[in-house]
Amino acid sequence: MKKSLSLNFPALLLAMGFSSGTVFAAATASDTAANYAGSWSASPANLGSGFGSWANQVINNDSPPYAGTYMDQTSYGNSDGVLSAGYAWSTYANSPTTVAPEMILSRSFTAGPSGSSSLYNQTFSVGIASAGIGGAGSSASVNIGTAFNLGYFGGGSDNLSFSVDGGAATAIPVDFANLNAGLEIALSVSGPLNSLSEGYTLTLSPFAGGSPIYTTSGTFDSFDYNTSNFSFTDDNTSNDQFVNNLNISAEAVPEPSTLALSGLSSLGALFAFRRRK
Repeated sequence: MKKSLSLNFPALLLAMGFSSGTVFAAATASDTAANYAGSWSASPANLGSGFGSWANQVINNDSPPYAGTYMDQTSYGNSDGVLSAGYAWSTYANSPTTVAPEMILSRSFTAGPSGSSSLYNQTFSVGIASAGIGGAGSSASVNIGTAFNLGYFGGGSDNLSFSVDGGAATAIPVDFANLNAGLEIALSVSGPLNSLSEGYTLTLSPFAGGSPIYTTSGTFDSFDYNTSNFSFTDDNTSNDQFVNNLNISAEAVPEPSTLALSGLSSLGALFAFRRRK
């Protein structure tokens, strides 16, 4: 005899691509250096909207300070490709000391309605530029959570490197001239969250506007690696580095037709699974 069909309603919702009011996404966020004109320091206030507090860090700093941060502005005349409204966050870690100095700017993402602070069907973007990197042992790099690293490392070939999930860095065709002119980094992440193969697309474009310089797509392990914060590291460089315009987009909502088709497919699979003889 066949047993009667029994369904677990929460499981049914998940299988159909729905959840009971859950949105797996970091909060929408925006901040720019212009918000801090006259008030920027190594321990700044939490301005803008949607981001957690700054957690900036100075490492191996001798006296006088050889590493730190300041507010760059148009009147300084620096080689700064990411000035916005006349300002940018700036770092320096570039004087000789017994141990290489380092300056790290970092910002946490705040949680969306479900409590997740990782990106989900969202895009994080930031502008970066450099006035000089230097030789071996010098670098400027961006981390997005523990999942993604993008950096320029001195003493090697003239290109940025990209790594995913802590893997080996891969050279990409973006050089120091592009970095000096100012780059807009955009990382788009598509669900499912907490997956061994969540999708991503990385796009690098001129900060001043124009066609993308480089785009790549793939998957990453969002179960073991997060996308819940941003950090920029200036490590013993020959000149100053610049950062601006932090943004997290609103979560992209699937088209109703796409969601319905996915739900019907999953519903059929669930019924087949639950049927017992």
